[in-house]
Amino acid sequence: MRFLHTADWHLGRTIRGRSRIAEFEAVLAELCAVARDRSVDVVLVCGDIYDSTSPPPEAERLLTTMLRDLIRAGIEVVLIAGNHDHPRRLEALGRLAELLGVHVQSSIRGPEEGGVITIERGGETAKVAAIPWVPEGRAADIEAILGPREEAFQGYAGQLAELYRHFATAFTPESVNILAAHVFVDGAQVAAVDGSERRLHIGQTYAVPPAAIPTNAHYTALGHIHQPQAIVGAPSPAAYSGSLLQLDFGEREQQKGVWIVDAHPGRPASSEFVPLSAGKALIEIRGTLDEVIEQGRALPDAHLRAVVHLDRHEPGIAPRVREALSNCVEVRVEVARVEAESTEPAFAHLTPVEQFTRYYTGAHGSAPAPELVALFREVMEEATVTS
Repeated sequence: MRFLHTADWHLGRTIRGRSRIAEFEAVLAELCAVARDRSVDVVLVCGDIYDSTSPPPEAERLLTTMLRDLIRAGIEVVLIAGNHDHPRRLEALGRLAELLGVHVQSSIRGPEEGGVITIERGGETAKVAAIPWVPEGRAADIEAILGPREEAFQGYAGQLAELYRHFATAFTPESVNILAAHVFVDGAQVAAVDGSERRLHIGQTYAVPPAAIPTNAHYTALGHIHQPQAIVGAPSPAAYSGSLLQLDFGEREQQKGVWIVDAHPGRPASSEFVPLSAGKALIEIRGTLDEVIEQGRALPDAHLRAVVHLDRHEPGIAPRVREALSNCVEVRVEVARVEAESTEPAFAHLTPVEQFTRYYTGAHGSAPAPELVALFREVMEEATVTS
């Protein structure tokens, strides 16, 4: 049986307020073409289908169009909820979609209550343990599945490890056994800066050790981390597919793609990473104002972040860059430190309003408007009033 593993679509995501609908349409069409051309039986979408719990109508259209195309191609789909998805929204979709070969897992259910999905294709049977994002503090949901335990769970990681072991009991030697989960596995590579994963949900509180992955799974399809990667130290094959597009500048050098997984009962699974080319690259350009503009004009099809180097503060830099480069979505200004240290008063000796003005000018390349300064002063006065 052949699977296509993908995740972290984040439909509805913008780049600094600019729509990326056309990019999502292109990359989803490319994904569907890969699934058809490679004769995929099942597409696994491992969470964060939407970018927010209240996605715009365009994002919902993208999803339903994609599902329609996969259904027409005779490909079954497993969708699980991620931490960005609203469970009830996906549940409403699932009640209708399941009639068409789309299996939606919006919240954790026990193996006997639909948590393990059985799919039969080409004379083989797959058992897909579909486990969506489990927020911290939902031990009651897990205990409802596992039953009362004599010993308390050892934190979040212990809860998830026990849950995975329980689901793995539904795997059999005669079936293709797949675990699909939206979770942070400890040791996974995450963008050091400018990453678009929610930092709140990738700290040690949510870290599950690789050893929690079931040994009897042919393959574990993971979502949550945006850089494609295999899991080092897992007792059976496991990987993150990563996001479909470069979602923020921390992902600007990541090659996006999907995993094609072939698995048969009684044999080890094999996997292949298939790169995707649709979607615009995110590129950072650096230099003087003239250098940045020259570099940017050579990159008309990318989303650009311009970092302009100045010898001294100069107003109006950001508007000048954006006027010259319509595809520049972010402008940063870096002023030579030597000049700042030799001519500017010590930061600690400035008033709060002066500190705010200094920060704003450095970040935006121009002084804040008088109304903004007045608003800052008003907020400062309210914050420092003693009762």
